[in-house]
Amino acid sequence: MRFKKLIFENYKTYYGKQEVDLTITDDDKKEGRNIILLGGLNGAGKTTILKAIRYALFGKRGITKTEQERLLANTINNTYFEEGGRDSSVTLTLSMDSGEEWRLKVKWRFNSQKNNTGEDREIYIKRPGVSQERKLNVTDISSYNHFIDRIIPYNAAPFFIFDGEEIKDLIMKQDSNEMKKAIHKITGLDSYKILVNNLNSLESKLYKKLSSATNKKTLDKHKEELDSLESEVVKYENYIKRSRDEIQKIDEEIKETTENRNQKITNNSKSRETLVRKQAQISTKLELKKTELNDYYSDNILYIILSEELKNLKQEINNEKKAKNNRIMRENALEPYNRFINNLLGKEIDPPLTEKQLDQIKRIGEMVWLDEDHTPNSELQELHDLSFKEETILKNIPSVDKNYLFRLKSEVSDLQLQYGELETEILSAPESVDIEKETKKIAMLQEKRGVLNSNVRKAFKKLTPLKEKVTNTKNKLTRLSSSDVSSEELTIKVDYTTRTKLFAEEFLTRATKLKAQMIRDEFDSMLKKLFRKTNEFGEVTFDINNYSIRLYNERGQEVSILDRSAGEMQMISSALIWALIKASDLDLPMVIDTPLGRLDSIHRNRLIEHYYKELSDQVIILSTDTEITREYVDMMKNHSAKQYLLDYNEDHNYTLIRDGYFDIVEVN
Repeated sequence: MRFKKLIFENYKTYYGKQEVDLTITDDDKKEGRNIILLGGLNGAGKTTILKAIRYALFGKRGITKTEQERLLANTINNTYFEEGGRDSSVTLTLSMDSGEEWRLKVKWRFNSQKNNTGEDREIYIKRPGVSQERKLNVTDISSYNHFIDRIIPYNAAPFFIFDGEEIKDLIMKQDSNEMKKAIHKITGLDSYKILVNNLNSLESKLYKKLSSATNKKTLDKHKEELDSLESEVVKYENYIKRSRDEIQKIDEEIKETTENRNQKITNNSKSRETLVRKQAQISTKLELKKTELNDYYSDNILYIILSEELKNLKQEINNEKKAKNNRIMRENALEPYNRFINNLLGKEIDPPLTEKQLDQIKRIGEMVWLDEDHTPNSELQELHDLSFKEETILKNIPSVDKNYLFRLKSEVSDLQLQYGELETEILSAPESVDIEKETKKIAMLQEKRGVLNSNVRKAFKKLTPLKEKVTNTKNKLTRLSSSDVSSEELTIKVDYTTRTKLFAEEFLTRATKLKAQMIRDEFDSMLKKLFRKTNEFGEVTFDINNYSIRLYNERGQEVSILDRSAGEMQMISSALIWALIKASDLDLPMVIDTPLGRLDSIHRNRLIEHYYKELSDQVIILSTDTEITREYVDMMKNHSAKQYLLDYNEDHNYTLIRDGYFDIVEVN
């Protein structure tokens, strides 16, 4: 797996959309150019690149709460935020050994107070020869972590993404459980242990099955019981089937008899007796309707005749009453005005106004006083002078619907017509028919059907527990046949498992020794290449029990790693990472921040010449200007595939990623 591209969109110090091409081509590999160099002054965003790659892969794992808060507080670029932007993102593209291209995108959202309101993760996969990407659903962070760990185990992160100046911490905590777990993971020893544990578990299960294994006599007994139960089940199922077939025939016969009876009933409905009964019913309804019509007519004919006049009269009285109220309200409203205008116009005016002018002023004043558009031309005359009692009587006169009278008359006419039609049918109607035979037959068939249904229900009550017994017996036979067919077969399985387990345990022991030997040899070899002093250490060992490095001088005395200088600790840690990477099954790119800051020129040259160009097919180095010398530049040119400058613009407070690092930076 290799890193292919890193994209920032308004992330931290990187304004706008900026891309870093991290591709190592086939020509680069042939020429030994495996290093990608990104350089810049302190604060330009080198460490941001390292942390962005790590966060895109592993998210918040291994980050303290304080670090999380600090990370999210400054995630969005300040310039972009001030322009109104509210989101930022990091996208890391991976080129897989299978030819697939994975694109991991992390996007953050912020509110107007610059508080983080959400984080989204997306995974896009493009298969070889296919132009369209396929988006994977990231339902939760646990699923995302599991997906990433299949190609880049989180435990391996400290060994391929690290700060060069803090690399000494690996040696300082090499005895910790976390360190042991990480070494187990990356060297493959963890998978061997899992294999042994699985074999132990399988052996235990087989022994338990062997202890409860059954013989052939028990199997034969269960088979005989199953045959007997299945025979009983078949007997009841056949009885139920025969009964249902008979019930179906009875249903068809009931249907046929019912149809014959209904046909007779239909014919019987036209017999003389039936028609006479129906005519009598019509006659009764007719008399009742006539009575209702006469009563309604006598009680309401006067109101029906006068209904329109009464309606108009009530409307006129309401209008007159409304006009009177309006006039009274207007007079009341004008009372203060009249006092004012009379007082005003009573004063002497020079020259004097005519009566017409005075009347005009008074009318216009009324309109202004009452806020009216015009003076009412006329008022409705009061033609009716009713007392309260008379008005109440008038209001209480009911409004009668004449349509109901017409509806009653129509119903009477319809009933008279039906009565006449039935009279005509009675004269030509046949005698009534006898349906007693069909009725008795239907009753007999329904009784027989009821008995059969009752027997079927009883059969089902017996069949259900029988089927449950059959299922239980089959399960017993299945378990016995699948796992306990015979104690002989189980014994063979236990023997194979035990021998495989012993082989795996021996393999694990030898593999652990070989891995330890390989780590020790690789560590010793690289340490001698990196250190300036020859024969600095007499012996190097790798403790298999706690997976830690031990150094001894020529007199056999252990040398304390913690007593070494910071530069020496960095070299020792670098050698340990070299040994673990070479002993592991992982082929990963390396990302290293500020690896040469604490080293003298000799150690720098040795680290570049013997370490980085052989460490991995892709080594991304983030360096500051203080690490750069002319010799450093010349050596890196020979081994670097790409060089970038992180150019911080102090006027606009953001960083631009530029090509041609060595052409821009001046060196001494």
